[in-house]
Amino acid sequence: MIKEFKDTPFEKYEQTVLIEGEFFKVYPDMWPACDGHVLFVPKQNTPEFITRTLGEAILYGDKLVEEGTIDGYHFGMNMGVAAGQTVMWPHIHFLPRTTEDVEGFPGSIRLAHKGHRGFEYYAEHPELGPEYLRRHAHLLDEKGFIDG
Repeated sequence: MIKEFKDTPFEKYEQTVLIEGEFFKVYPDMWPACDGHVLFVPKQNTPEFITRTLGEAILYGDKLVEEGTIDGYHFGMNMGVAAGQTVMWPHIHFLPRTTEDVEGFPGSIRLAHKGHRGFEYYAEHPELGPEYLRRHAHLLDEKGFIDG
């Protein structure tokens, strides 16, 4: 585990800082999942700094939605190696979304990258399919996936 912010790869390798606040910095993700994928990184590894940084990620996303730049966003953290964390310092992934960024069914986190388990997987799953279709019927009608 990294003990101090100055020892994070973001600081050690002098990554570009997009935004800086009292409690956090924002960097472009070095291996972005999509255009606009950025990292909100708290300057201290404490619940207060992490919470304030998360709040800034939400404000950032809401501003982009309000401006019409994006239609929605995902944000999240990988905590621990088992969860996929590779930089052992807390950081929040922010991924902008648009209604057209995935072909077909409206994109959720499960559909947010290539190779995803798409609509067909969930709709045709022997156990999950009926419930998935029931819960998403309103969207299916809107997108023309089922006949009304």
